Formats: sequence, structure tokens, C-alpha cells
Amino acid sequence: MSQTADTRSFGRKLLERVVTTFAIYHVIAISLFIGFIVTIFTTAAIFASFASADVNDMTKPEVVYGSGSAQILSVPVNGVIVGSSDEMGGDFLGSLGGMTAGYDIKDQLYAAAGSGQYAGVILEINSPGGTIYGAHAIADGVKYYREKTKKPVYAHISGMGASGGYWAAVSANKVYGDHGSMIGSIGVIMGPFQYYDGLIGQDGGLLGGGVVTQNGIESFYITAGSGKDAGSPYRRLTPEELAVFQNSINKEYDQFVAHVATSRNLSPEIVRNQIGAHAYDSMTARDLKLIDTIGSKQIAYQALAEAANVGNDYQIVQDKPIPGFVETLLGAKKEQANMPMSQLPLCQGRSVLAYQGDLRTICSQ
Repeated sequence: MSQTADTRSFGRKLLERVVTTFAIYHVIAISLFIGFIVTIFTTAAIFASFASADVNDMTKPEVVYGSGSAQILSVPVNGVIVGSSDEMGGDFLGSLGGMTAGYDIKDQLYAAAGSGQYAGVILEINSPGGTIYGAHAIADGVKYYREKTKKPVYAHISGMGASGGYWAAVSANKVYGDHGSMIGSIGVIMGPFQYYDGLIGQDGGLLGGGVVTQNGIESFYITAGSGKDAGSPYRRLTPEELAVFQNSINKEYDQFVAHVATSRNLSPEIVRNQIGAHAYDSMTARDLKLIDTIGSKQIAYQALAEAANVGNDYQIVQDKPIPGFVETLLGAKKEQANMPMSQLPLCQGRSVLAYQGDLRTICSQ
């Protein structure tokens, strides 16, 4: 009887231990499952917050010059000007300084005006121009900032401030040009339009492609402004087509001339007939009153600081992107989209552009 009782007691204890162990593991499993679900929802919420965050919340000011207390916002305008970042083939080209989104600059200037934290703004321009609507967006942003804050906006051209780049520059209170820069190109252009004269065959196969003609391929530009297409060896469209396109070009050119004439206190006749659509060296540009002063960007910084009544107590800041959540966590850079240049909207040949140079040099990439 004693052995039987001991056996039963041992059995009960064993059963209790098994039940207890099972209960513990069951609780652990439930806790892990709940933790897993919470982690998923938390991560999703974090990513959602980053995805929905305003572009101005994804940048932070970074000092690029000076150590004073007053902040002056530097806004780079580098490379070809497009409308929005969607036209840049992702961030790849923009990150290399190859393109600038005009509407992004406009949004930045609107936000700067609303914040009230800056003593002034300087546009730092090195651009051959691009789309008219992109350049116009920058000019609109500058106009809004000046009217809203009553604070000065200066432009400094380093390298090139041509066509749409110059359109953006003259919206500022004063325009500075660095030594050796090319400035102006007040004109608009559309094209090139190509004509296959006597098409014989077209091969679009896997291993190659091309067009064979009897009399060659002709390309056409529609221009306004004397000298805008200087050096182009191509021509031809019907008179009716020329008239339609030329009418559009003329209207855009009229706006460009009026903008420059008003901003630089010049007569439209001088802009059209004397200045034309040529790009000038900085000394000639100053003589033609296209810019106010020749000097380095540091000279422009100091002049702007004095106009803003902050003397030497200033620093120049630029808005730099804040690394994304994954980048911060893993130390990895997000994959950049690399759309072929030929697929970008400004390379499709049907946009009226304020651009200096031959688009084929970038659209063939």
C-alpha cells in the first residue's frame, strides 16, 4: 500500500510539473506572438510616418560658411532645371547635382518665408537652364519670399547662369556673377525635330538599330532671340508647322523678355535687339547690366548680410536631407533610380525650353 501511494503521489507531481511547464511555455509563446504583432504594427507606423512626412520635415540646416548667429539660407540651383523631382529619374541625377526641380525650390522658399528664421536667401546658380515652368517656379518662389518677408534675396552665378538659370537669377534683388562665368542667353528653344529624307529601312533588332536614308537625316530647332541656335547645321519644317511652333515660341519669349526687362530695369527693345539670346562673359554681362557685380560667392554672402542688417554675425546654411529610417538603422544607402536621360520629359523634343546648349549632349546618355 505504501508503494502504491508513493507511486500515485509521484504521478500527481509529475503531472503537475508537466502541466506547469506547458502553461509557462504557453504564456511565453503568447507573449512572443503579441510582441511580434506589436513590432509589425510599430514598424509599419514608423514607415508610414516617414512616407507621409512633408519634404520640409525631412531636411535639416547644415552650416556651409560662417559662424555667426543670424542664418542666411543658401539654395543651390545646379544643372538642368526641371519641374518636379519626378522628372529627374529618381534621386540619382539630383544627388549628383545634374538636375534641379523648380517646384521643390519653390516649396522650400515658401517654407522659409513661413518659418521666419532666415535673415535672407541666396540662390547659388550653376545652370544652363531647362524647362520654362521649372525656372518660372523658382522665380515665383523668390517673389513670394521677398513680398512675404521683406527680406533680401541675392543670386550668385558661378560657372553658368543661362536661359532658365538666368530667369531664376534675375528674380533676386541683386545678381552677382563669378569670374569667368557665362551669363544671359535670354531666349527659348524647341526641338530638335528630325526628318528622315528618303527613308530606306529601319532596324530595331536586338543586336543593333538604326535608320537608313537616301538623303540623310535633318534636325530642326525653333528659336527666338538672335543667335540662340548659332552653330546648328540643321533645318526644315513646313511653313504651316513653323508658324504654329513659332507662335508658341514667341509668346514664351515675350514673357522672358518682359521678366528680364522689369527685373533689371532695362527696356524690352534693348533686351531683344542689343542683348539678344547670347551668353556673355561676366564682364560683358556687367556692362550690359545683366548682373550687378563680379565677385566670389563670399563677396555675395557679405553683401547680402549687410543688406539684411546682420553685419558679420551670420552663417550660411543649406537644407540637407535627413537619412531615412532604413539608412539610419542599417547604415545603407537607398537604391537610386537611374532613368536613361533620353526618357526624361525635356528630352522628348516637344517642350519649349529656356536652355543654353545642345540637348543632344545630355539626351543621348
